[in-house]
Amino acid sequence: MTALIALVTAIGLALTPLTAAAPPAAAADLLSQGKPATSSSTENGSIPASAAVDGDTGTRWSSTLQGNGIPAPTTASLEATNGPLTTATYTVPRPVGYGSGTVTYPTTGGSYPGVVLMPGYQGTQQNLQWLAPRLASWGFVVINVGTNTLTDDPASRGRQISAAGTQLLALGNATGNPIAGKVNGTLGAVGHSMGGGGVMAALRDDPRFRAGVPTAPYYPNANFSSVADPTFFLTCESDPVAHGNSYAVPWYNSMSRAEKLYIEVPGDHLCPMTGYGDKAKQGKWIVSFLSLWLRADTRFRPFLCGPVRDGDKNNPSLVTRWMDTCPF
Repeated sequence: MTALIALVTAIGLALTPLTAAAPPAAAADLLSQGKPATSSSTENGSIPASAAVDGDTGTRWSSTLQGNGIPAPTTASLEATNGPLTTATYTVPRPVGYGSGTVTYPTTGGSYPGVVLMPGYQGTQQNLQWLAPRLASWGFVVINVGTNTLTDDPASRGRQISAAGTQLLALGNATGNPIAGKVNGTLGAVGHSMGGGGVMAALRDDPRFRAGVPTAPYYPNANFSSVADPTFFLTCESDPVAHGNSYAVPWYNSMSRAEKLYIEVPGDHLCPMTGYGDKAKQGKWIVSFLSLWLRADTRFRPFLCGPVRDGDKNNPSLVTRWMDTCPF
């Protein structure tokens, strides 16, 4: 027995060098780490192309197409009544801080920026109803609101925009409703007349709103020089109520820190409302502006800056005044 134990021990010692773990190989250097990186689009500003090569396994880059399936826009697709995504609607059961709300949202998977639509004086959800499905079908969760009263002033409409944004985010974070998980936390707003003044108030006072489109905006004696978020003013050449020279142009000129777009088109004060104006062009500009600034989707930039947009900009029957801070 002693001899057998000795033999087993000897064999074990002889095999030890053969079974010892080899030292780990050195990790290969990541040649791209820290190098400049660009992409045609990013899903949102928190996941830029540089995150793909920063060496941090906790960060990532995602393109717009990977994130929500939105194809590259064309002039024809942007001027169509609806975009590439299917949509559905949901009535907010208990509005908080505003009168009523109808949410139009993409039925596809993924999360999207939220956009609040605010009507003007004596207006209802019908004012901007044309825009809700158009925006939603291009990848936005849109809440079209009615005000507490038809005569609410611009300051009140600004507060109601904020309230509607708060509830939209809450619905996106809750369960048991069709927009659960669909709102990514980024907010924008579009408003008409006093609702346009409300958009400016929301951009000035509520940092959650990252871009806005005030159309024929009205807000007497207001100062918006502190607004630094991208803003698209859409005004009407023959507007007797809120002509661009009275409100939008002075605001545009005072906003020294913001990326800005100003387009004046033929028509009176109603030109941005449902049933008035050239909705193919207006829709193309609004969708492109919000896609660029709320989703950081640079594929929409050519329709606002550069040769692609020049056919619109230089057509006096379509545009009577155009100003911008391009290139942006």
